[in-house]
Amino acid sequence: MSDTTHAIEDPRTPLDRTYAAIATASKYITFAAIVAMMVVMVVEVFMRYLVQQPLGWNISLIENVLMPGLVFLGLPYAYSTGAHVAAELVYDRLGPTSQRVLDWLARCLLVLTSILLIYAGLQITVTTFLTGEIPPPLSSEILIPAWVWRTFLPIGALMMLVLVLIDAVCPTKHRGGIA
Repeated sequence: MSDTTHAIEDPRTPLDRTYAAIATASKYITFAAIVAMMVVMVVEVFMRYLVQQPLGWNISLIENVLMPGLVFLGLPYAYSTGAHVAAELVYDRLGPTSQRVLDWLARCLLVLTSILLIYAGLQITVTTFLTGEIPPPLSSEILIPAWVWRTFLPIGALMMLVLVLIDAVCPTKHRGGIA
């Protein structure tokens, strides 16, 4: 018996691996944002009611960093699992040709929407960076520059665009995007 092991070649294509990597990264970012929100809220309740000294920055962190991260960076994961809204009651009753037309229309709309979100997100991120935007006076400030969490929109939209384009080039049934 030989001690050498033979590497099992991954039958997936580079596009499949890219798709899986983006979807997996999005999944873990989403889970981390949810856990971080939970931890911050539990610590805030503990500090407010047991120690009598509320954090003060918790709401700003959740609404400016964690929630946008959850939503925008979670879009690719939601798309990859098929968690998007679909009118299956109507769609399933259509013929294969009509379904393919609707699939392509949906992909085109997703590509257009992703491009617009990337553009708008880059504009707001660059503007925020150049102007040095900070939270308004007397608000609970967090130490993260505003442009950092503004990048979540264009990054999430870019990740989503890549997944939609991969699905358009080589659609498969084993991925959760558009069939």
